[in-house]
Amino acid sequence: MRCFYFVLLFVAASSCTTLYQPLLATLPAVRKQGDVAVAGGWQFPYGAQVSAIASPLPHTLAFASAGIHAYNTKRDSSNDYARNRQYEAGIGGYITVKRTWLSAAVGTGQGRGFRYGRFGSSDILNFGVVVVPGGASGSPGRPLPVPELLGYYTTRFAQVTAWWPGGVQHPTREWGSSLRLTQVRFTDLTLNGVAQLLPARHQLQASLIMQQPLLRTLKWQAAASFDVAPEQVADEKVIPVSGLRLRVGLVFCPGSTHPITSTTP
Repeated sequence: MRCFYFVLLFVAASSCTTLYQPLLATLPAVRKQGDVAVAGGWQFPYGAQVSAIASPLPHTLAFASAGIHAYNTKRDSSNDYARNRQYEAGIGGYITVKRTWLSAAVGTGQGRGFRYGRFGSSDILNFGVVVVPGGASGSPGRPLPVPELLGYYTTRFAQVTAWWPGGVQHPTREWGSSLRLTQVRFTDLTLNGVAQLLPARHQLQASLIMQQPLLRTLKWQAAASFDVAPEQVADEKVIPVSGLRLRVGLVFCPGSTHPITSTTP
């Protein structure tokens, strides 16, 4: 238990309050045509996410997710403040191989991020002098304005996911892993109202998920993910280089009440 709390403290202390905040893999495994699942969870230290997935046709998936991150409740000169919201949707397919469930999917999304304050670092973008509308800039006799960074971005992603049962000792427990490649591209970015260069990059995210039944159709789920940038990142204050993220939540699966079983003879 002490180790668990230490991990949460590490995540809370090291998480970057960037404009882009990736959604975590949740993709609950549906078993057959007509199955639907809904998941909701809390992403440490200050985020929430909901997801829905359905199988409208045999071996096909359709899913959507939405997430919000909020840091502090007031925006004033003594308080760092951040808000981020993001939406995504995708389609894919799935098969079962013995007792393992496999899927591949692609999708797209969009998001908005806002930051106010310096978050304990040297200026928010480390520009040295923050240019403000009207041509004024910081000087020794005049303090720099508090940085306000606003950005809009789009995402495209491809992911593969696997689910498998927990084994003889834990027959109702299921494990999952996901690997996702995401392209993040900012369509608009302003600092104190002044347009900035638009960053873009790819992000590789690996996730490990565990879920176990609470009731007949309700399960609890825990997930951990780590993401890295395959290429050089131009601005780490806008798009994070890497990060360990944790989430806990619930999954409602009315059409899936048993561990994974093969659909092949």
